[in-house]
Amino acid sequence: MQNFADIERFPVRKHPRMKRFDYASANYYFITICTQNKKWLFGKPGILSACGEIAKECFLEIEKHFSNTKVDKWTVMPNHIHGIIILPGGADLSAVIGLYKAAVTKKIHQMQPELKVWQTSFHDHVIRNQADYERIWQYIDANVARWTEDCFYTPTEV
Repeated sequence: MQNFADIERFPVRKHPRMKRFDYASANYYFITICTQNKKWLFGKPGILSACGEIAKECFLEIEKHFSNTKVDKWTVMPNHIHGIIILPGGADLSAVIGLYKAAVTKKIHQMQPELKVWQTSFHDHVIRNQADYERIWQYIDANVARWTEDCFYTPTEV
């Protein structure tokens, strides 16, 4: 039986969603999706592997599978992807990302069936205004050049 005093030792998990925000409204989202254990599956900065090409191809196909959804700025890094996704009202970001991750995993498993591709979940940020959009767009644009400064950087190919 667990002692209630032990509960205090567990970290408090940050709630990933903004309070009182209507996630069913049309909006711009900055998303980040990481590979399992931040393993370098997608190549090297600026040089995509076969798995990286799959991640890129499937990301660009999001628009084909979700009506009125747009893929804006994006990059595929060695162990994660970043992108700006524009969703129409009523769209479900979690469904879009879930199906994207499933498509990438299915294609990669045709080459390497045992490979664990993604970590659980993803990070999203609601883009609030033009300045926020421009800051994120520039961050994505500079991500390859600033790889060693990136918070997802691992010094070697894990």
